[in-house]
Amino acid sequence: MNLKLILLLGLVSLFADWLYESMRAVVPQYLYQLGATAAFVGFVFGLGDALGYVARFATGPLADRRGGYWLETFLGYGLQVAAVAGLAFARDVWQVASLVFLERFSKALRTPARDAIISGAGGRGSGGKAFGIHAALDQVGAIAGVAMATAMLYMSYAAQAVFTAALVPGLVALLILYVAYRVGKVKPVGRGGRVAVGRGVFFFGAAQFLLGLSIIHISLSMYRLAEVPWLASLLYLVAMVAEIPASLALGFIYDRSHKTLLIAPLFTILLAISFMTGGVYLFAGAVLYAVVTSYADVVAKAEAAKLGAATSLGVVNAMWGLGLLVSGVLYGYFTDVGNYLAIVFTAASSSIASLVLIWRLVTS
Repeated sequence: MNLKLILLLGLVSLFADWLYESMRAVVPQYLYQLGATAAFVGFVFGLGDALGYVARFATGPLADRRGGYWLETFLGYGLQVAAVAGLAFARDVWQVASLVFLERFSKALRTPARDAIISGAGGRGSGGKAFGIHAALDQVGAIAGVAMATAMLYMSYAAQAVFTAALVPGLVALLILYVAYRVGKVKPVGRGGRVAVGRGVFFFGAAQFLLGLSIIHISLSMYRLAEVPWLASLLYLVAMVAEIPASLALGFIYDRSHKTLLIAPLFTILLAISFMTGGVYLFAGAVLYAVVTSYADVVAKAEAAKLGAATSLGVVNAMWGLGLLVSGVLYGYFTDVGNYLAIVFTAASSSIASLVLIWRLVTS
């Protein structure tokens, strides 16, 4: 295991997460202030996250064919800084939406390539640990970013001030990425060639689509608290804090047992129930949301990397993103009309379907 490179890339993600998670901690409330509906917020975050994953159908294979992986990584982080800088000047719901989409595309551009580097740095038999360590470090940055946003909103700073302050850690992330490039010596699997995608990749991708369909995006919980902006941001902070132990635990457990793949669908059902109940239970839902997203960032990535480098990572993540797109719009609409039973029924049905597919994968 190339621990130095894993830690350096973890620090890159730490400061990059500080940048974009502080932005995401503010955008739902900012859209609410601009007059957006819950369905529109669900659309923005659903399509944004979907774009951030679905584009990996192209960016993953491109990274494998081109080889090297570092160029895509640099471009992705650079575009992210530019998108957040643009938000400081956005005054319309569609301007905000467009920049959120650009920020998510930047993630799609860099992530398959960067994850291939992490997988190569982890080496055989330590993929779960490598992704777990990386995910835990980037969550430290997420906590810092959301805490900063929460404090600034509590002190009555405008959203634009938060976006501007977030640019500082974004620039630090680019500097550390350059250091990682100079000192990291790793040859990821699939470097410079085509990587075949087997049936198992699409089977696992289908399970991830259903899992994405079953999750209620945290932006909708934040929207329900948007009349008190700092409280909505605090909800997001709870999720970010919970992701650190969840990421580390899931990474280490996955390396010991393939059945860790079965965990996430069970949590999305509980998340739907907590969302329907509302009130203080939204904070319990934030913890459940953290477990599922940690699963996607650690367990699903480690499994996809075993199935075939950046191409497989791109396919599996893209299917997850398609599920997020459908669920964001659908659950946003149900929230607008107050039909929470429909949310629970849809989430539970897709969660159980995902569990069945993953069970077949684990036992085959």
